[in-house]
Amino acid sequence: MVGPLARRVRRLCCLLVAAVFFPFLLIPACAQTRQRDTGPEPELAPLLEAARAATETTLLPGLGYRVVTLSGADVTIHVFAFDADGFDLRTVQQTRQSGDHVADILDRFGGVFVINGGFFEKDADGRLSPSGLLVIDGVEITPEHGRAGSGILHAGANGIAIDYRADAPAADRLASAVQVGPVLVDAGGKVGIRSQGVRDRRSAICLGAGKIIAVVVDGNGLSLLRLAEFLAAAEAAGGVGCDIALNLDGGPSTQAMFRGGGREIAISGGSTVQNAVVLSIHPQ
Repeated sequence: MVGPLARRVRRLCCLLVAAVFFPFLLIPACAQTRQRDTGPEPELAPLLEAARAATETTLLPGLGYRVVTLSGADVTIHVFAFDADGFDLRTVQQTRQSGDHVADILDRFGGVFVINGGFFEKDADGRLSPSGLLVIDGVEITPEHGRAGSGILHAGANGIAIDYRADAPAADRLASAVQVGPVLVDAGGKVGIRSQGVRDRRSAICLGAGKIIAVVVDGNGLSLLRLAEFLAAAEAAGGVGCDIALNLDGGPSTQAMFRGGGREIAISGGSTVQNAVVLSIHPQ
């Protein structure tokens, strides 16, 4: 999914062209490129009820997986819960200038699971570049940017963490990092946003109770607020029980893949991505 800066530029161009050539079509022409007819969003209560009914299976030792389905609302939520002490997390980036799908990334970089990462820009020749902070193998690929997201997912000598941008360690102290956002659940398990927003496909990473949890929302998707509520809700109530959670790039960028134990789970995206988050089994 193209990053915030590129989206603003694209919208401005749309407005300028419409104002000059088609002033009477200004609002409908631009609005049609931004709206999705997804129907009413499910309330939190039936979502949690469906989640309580979902059975968790074990994909690998220390990796649980459940699928929450609300067929009437066309929403499918995949929840991958990794034991934090059994898996390593790192960031990787595209090997082709036009980006990669997560299946390509898993083929090239190994690991057992990959999910799309931060926002990115796309130039006129189709080349992708990260919108904000991206650190790979201790090297800062791009610096932090004020409009590239409010949070940073990072890994280093002190483990894996999610911080607000202002509170994150300096990039030169990190082995991996990606800036994206918004922060959906504040530290302590409190919903971190207020605006509802539109429904869309979503992906998120959260930390809690010794777990690294990756969540992918498929189908017609959820708003950021409903996703945050689901992530913050207690496990006993059907939620994820996140202590802190970060929204990743969404919409057509939303994609993930698990491969291990003779099984493969693929959640396809509508576009290539510039960077991704990979989880691997921690060597014994």
